[in-house]
Amino acid sequence: MKQDNLINNNKYLQGIFEPIHFECDIENLEVIGNIPHELNGMLYKIGANPQFIYSSNYHLFEGDGMVHKITFNNGKANYTNRYIRTQKFLKEQKVGHAIYAGFLDRVDKLKQIQEGLFPDTVNINVINHANKLLAVNEGNDIYQIDNELNTLNKFTFTDDLPGMTAHPRICPVTNQLIMYSYLSRDVITSNMIKYFIANGDGKIIHKENISVPYKSMLHDFAITKDYIIFPIFPLTCNIARLFNSENIYKWEHTLGCYFGIMPRFGKSEDCIWIHQDEPGLAVHIVSAYQEGDLVILDACYSNDIPDNADGFTPDNEETFPMYLTRWVFDVKKKIIVSKNKIDNVSCEFPKIDERYTGDKYNHVYVASTLHSKWYGHEFDAITHYDIRNHTKQVHNFGKDTLCVEPLFVPRNATSPEGDGFLLVFAYNKLTDTSDLVILDANHVDKEPLGIVKIPHRVPFTFHAENYTNFYLTF
Repeated sequence: MKQDNLINNNKYLQGIFEPIHFECDIENLEVIGNIPHELNGMLYKIGANPQFIYSSNYHLFEGDGMVHKITFNNGKANYTNRYIRTQKFLKEQKVGHAIYAGFLDRVDKLKQIQEGLFPDTVNINVINHANKLLAVNEGNDIYQIDNELNTLNKFTFTDDLPGMTAHPRICPVTNQLIMYSYLSRDVITSNMIKYFIANGDGKIIHKENISVPYKSMLHDFAITKDYIIFPIFPLTCNIARLFNSENIYKWEHTLGCYFGIMPRFGKSEDCIWIHQDEPGLAVHIVSAYQEGDLVILDACYSNDIPDNADGFTPDNEETFPMYLTRWVFDVKKKIIVSKNKIDNVSCEFPKIDERYTGDKYNHVYVASTLHSKWYGHEFDAITHYDIRNHTKQVHNFGKDTLCVEPLFVPRNATSPEGDGFLLVFAYNKLTDTSDLVILDANHVDKEPLGIVKIPHRVPFTFHAENYTNFYLTF
């Protein structure tokens, strides 16, 4: 099937998701308004941008990783984009077509697994730790890139680290990088995850195999000052299902949910598991903190998923609206004290002021959908929640613009929580181009402070964990 036909038959190859097939450097981009003088540094975001398409079953999670960088310097902005040159990317580039089947190409995928053919795509997150810029995925190898977005090498820290989650957490107090892997080949067939901590120099200082109640899509987790929280939701993961021509992932509502709470440097036997009868799903966790024996966790969560849901059916992918939700756990009594839905507006891709990771926070920023119908991965607003004061502000981009995850940047190293800026890529459906929108984080509902015009589409990006300042002031 021709590539054009594949694009026409797959929503993840159209509109905001449609890949671009060039790399470029653009200096002195047009700016409407002003870039705040405090913004002098680099923003890195990564997303799926397939070089070639294997079949019409293509899924957003599988595209080759492309990093987009905006450099701010004294009121001006430059743009750079580059593919992550993984082994998969280079092999397919050489032959001029796709080689690796996707997880929805069940027959071909099973055959390739049996032959030992595994893609090493990284497309979900870019993190900056121990002076290294790392591109990561759900379960594949880690790739190191430089500030100019050149791919340097696969990276394993100071140990043979078999990949890590797309959402590691960096403790702002200790600078420890806290991470795990549930899809690496040595644990993918067991009810086990591999848990790691690296110190500020990038050396692995703690590693454990953690037993979990069942293997699920454990995409995200949270840390507090003393604890790790592993949320287990019944979107189960079992690679053996390919032998029965089934999807790897399956919704098993009867299992309910589990929340594993463990000391940061704990072992598997130290992890307590708190069960929730209600089935539900949270792909992304906001953050967590502790107060005495209580652990407070926020996430974008859905508890209205049909029992027979199949979220990865080709040509009929089901997505369900998520809502900002808070749990309170008592670790001594091992119970859920409360669970409350904070708002009735669907949202995803939450961010906080990351200087407060693991500590009590008040401000939460999310991508929201104001449509009456939830389309999944299509957001038209940014919402700021002031948890303490029970208020929110909404920046509505309108019906012709789609936005992605906001990134909070503090005004300076000592500014109060929430005093800073939100950086948001926004895609205009009418012009097929993108902007980087700069919002005042204290006044999200007001007009942007500045809009950086990009003369082409920036395809849907997943995540960025931080913003790198030239002067390392935060």
